[in-house]
Amino acid sequence: MKLLADMLEVTPECVGHLVAETRRVLEDHGHQSGYAPSRFTRADALMAFLDTDQTPPRTRIMESLSHPRLTGMSRAELDELTRRLAPRQIAQVERASYQRRGAERQPGSRGGVFPQKLGDRERVVVAILYLRKLCTLDVLADALGDVSRSSIGNVVREIRPLLAEGGLLPPPAATRYRTAPDLLTAADEQTDTPTS
Repeated sequence: MKLLADMLEVTPECVGHLVAETRRVLEDHGHQSGYAPSRFTRADALMAFLDTDQTPPRTRIMESLSHPRLTGMSRAELDELTRRLAPRQIAQVERASYQRRGAERQPGSRGGVFPQKLGDRERVVVAILYLRKLCTLDVLADALGDVSRSSIGNVVREIRPLLAEGGLLPPPAATRYRTAPDLLTAADEQTDTPTS
């Protein structure tokens, strides 16, 4: 929100109100905006993307980490799993918000206008990699670079029961990576390998 406000030379509150109004209109018409595959935290990174169409590093990292040999499922299966879990993730976040507030959301409040640092698909990928015992929370945090170990731990705690309810917990992987460079190197090697 601050990045948009700085770029548009308005207050963050103004951006927040506009986003909340737009979200309500979209929801009233049955549209889900979803998550963009790229996330920008600096104006220069956003402008470079607009000028050059260069994919941000985080997007490339998540693309590598979602390779079928690391997740244990095809990209289509991963997309389907993400779609299946999305409504349950939304309900879970709303339930946690309600419990923190202890009451219904007040009229006019933002109501989670801005998504979490990890989108639905990223949350599923991170949880699956950890649950497959491919690596530790620290390795995942180092690989992503802009998400803390505790945030990834929270994601795993939230996604694990959703996977367990559907009997979708992934089997353990044969290999365990001890460092982020090892994991990313393996993901890059996997990406270059043709799959059927």
